[in-house]
Amino acid sequence: MDLFLLVTGIFIGLSVTAPLGPVNIIVIRTAIRRNFTVAVLTGLGAVTADAVFAVMAAYGVRSIEQFIVHFAKPLNIVGGILLVVLGIRLARSHINMAQVSQQDPVQRSLIVKKMLATFALTITNPATFFGFLAIFGTMSSVLALASSPLRPPTIVFGVALGAALWWVFISFVVTRLKSRISASTFDRINRWTGVLIAAFGFALLMDVVF
Repeated sequence: MDLFLLVTGIFIGLSVTAPLGPVNIIVIRTAIRRNFTVAVLTGLGAVTADAVFAVMAAYGVRSIEQFIVHFAKPLNIVGGILLVVLGIRLARSHINMAQVSQQDPVQRSLIVKKMLATFALTITNPATFFGFLAIFGTMSSVLALASSPLRPPTIVFGVALGAALWWVFISFVVTRLKSRISASTFDRINRWTGVLIAAFGFALLMDVVF
């Protein structure tokens, strides 16, 4: 395996995942409300979608690229509505210290639901795919993906690994710091988390309209 290519993929995954967005907010809130493991698994839903986009970009799947370009507006509408609904639900919910400190076993269905949510929010965002296309296109001479059949899977694995490392990092930091947060601060975080996620959704919908 080409170590340089793998490291490059890791940095691409980090660069796509790290900027603040709805999935980051959801994972941060999950780390506060639940625990490290659930937060990381929640982020892995988005990692799966990132890996799908990386495969498309690495292998130049033109038919799927054309599909996403053609249906960019409907995808933005679906993603925007999901974000608005999710944001409103979060803003109206309440977190207290008893909920944060509880250590009851987390149901598998809850984890699956959260993973599907982050996957859906990522896969319905054409901007993420176009970002991968731009990065892979700009770095085409460095990546040289056509020079060996092993290079595309290596870069895809690196992207997925980089994205996963980000969720591990952010989940660990938030889990460590949450014990220092007061009950009133938890409540404000919960409210503003919902507001921010809904705002991302409205921004997507406005982009479609205008």
